[in-house]
Amino acid sequence: MRITAARVALKSASWACGYDYAVCDDAVISLLADLRHFCIARRIDFAACNAAAEDHFEDEISGGR
Repeated sequence: MRITAARVALKSASWACGYDYAVCDDAVISLLADLRHFCIARRIDFAACNAAAEDHFEDEISGGR
């Protein structure tokens, strides 16, 4: 389910920016760069969000242990 959500997010972001990326490294890089711009504009700490996301990911792949 989460992979599907990520794929849809990448495709939607690519479409919104006018890119025609397949889901690949370039699409992920572009989305991450756009998220950094968004965070700067909203005064959100991207590094803190990224660290929290890493913790969530680790919990998810370890089965919540």
